[in-house]
Amino acid sequence: MLSGFYTIASGLLSQQRNLDVIGNNLVNFETPGFRAERMVFTTFEHELMIRKEAYNRAYIGVASPITLAADVVTLHNSGIYDDTGFAFDLAIDGPGYFVVQGNGPQPFLTRGGQFNMDAEGYLILPGVGRVMGDRGPIQIRNAQFTVTSNGTVNNENGRRIDTLQIVSPPLVDELERLNNGLYRLKAGAESSPSDGYRLVQGVVERSNVDYNREMTLFIEAQRAFQTASSAMQIYDQMNRKAISQIASI
Repeated sequence: MLSGFYTIASGLLSQQRNLDVIGNNLVNFETPGFRAERMVFTTFEHELMIRKEAYNRAYIGVASPITLAADVVTLHNSGIYDDTGFAFDLAIDGPGYFVVQGNGPQPFLTRGGQFNMDAEGYLILPGVGRVMGDRGPIQIRNAQFTVTSNGTVNNENGRRIDTLQIVSPPLVDELERLNNGLYRLKAGAESSPSDGYRLVQGVVERSNVDYNREMTLFIEAQRAFQTASSAMQIYDQMNRKAISQIASI
């Protein structure tokens, strides 16, 4: 009798988790460098379905009594590139991540290149930390700087200041996802200098969230959640009725 509750409850919990994931994608639609996520569902176990006719039995397929939210995967395809004309906006055309040193010992990785300058003239990702070059934090001193396609940062006189660190992990699975489009390497993982990319100044990479697609998925998940909720109420009423009839015997 309780197996029905478990089946419906698993659907409710899975769709609630799915709504959270899709909702987070929608909230971060305008977050530079943000990567959308997808929920991966799995089944707890399979049971053989049997058809009975008179004295005959036949296996007609399999069914699973419980659905589980197994994992959340990140979609790493590129976002849309917007031309802003702002010198501090940088975009990576191709593979790789910017390196930003925060307060902790391990740096952050990000595709979001909406940078700025702090009071000491260092290139920073606001609210996170200083952008790293080959020789450490990059000190540009003023807004009159240029960045070449290979990441070389030059001052207003055309003299080289440093080269931006653009790195890639061996596998995207070795990235630990944080908030606001930030990542960190998992314990034991090491990054290496990226290649095959081109840096563009005055351009920012938006999120790769397809707003219309996400809204469609959100509505689908919401309807699935409502259906499971209605099924739970019906199943509860059926059990109440069955219990009352048994009690009256």
